Amino acid sequence: MAVAGLIISCLALLWGVFTYCKHDKKIKSQDEKINQYKLELIKKQKVDEKKAIIEAHIIKGDRYKRIIKVYNKGKAIARNVNVIIPEMGNFQVANNPCPIDIRPQNNIDIEIRAFMSKDSSYSKIDIEFEWSDDFCELNKDIQTIQLF
Repeated sequence: MAVAGLIISCLALLWGVFTYCKHDKKIKSQDEKINQYKLELIKKQKVDEKKAIIEAHIIKGDRYKRIIKVYNKGKAIARNVNVIIPEMGNFQVANNPCPIDIRPQNNIDIEIRAFMSKDSSYSKIDIEFEWSDDFCELNKDIQTIQLF
């Protein structure tokens, strides 16, 4: 009887050690994944802090007046921002202050005069942006905006 109790105690002890080791291995694996995720997140945040994100929105004013608001939605200064607006017969650029620097979360206004056209293909324009920031010396982007 004493031998059976000893065997059962040893098996219980071995089972406890096995369970502990298995659980410990699982916890260490999860910690490694969490640490890797945190490192990737920190790297992404460092890159994001160096980027400027340029976007435009159109604001319809009186009659033919349109204002293109060019925003820097990034966290870095957008330097030498150049907004290239294609020349078309249905609008005229009144002022374009580019090239210009745009601080984070700020914008510039470009005023245009838009004239209605029966051709719907002229109601949209593709605006090209060029700028530099701390992440890249020459960034380019194209955005289509609706004039009418």
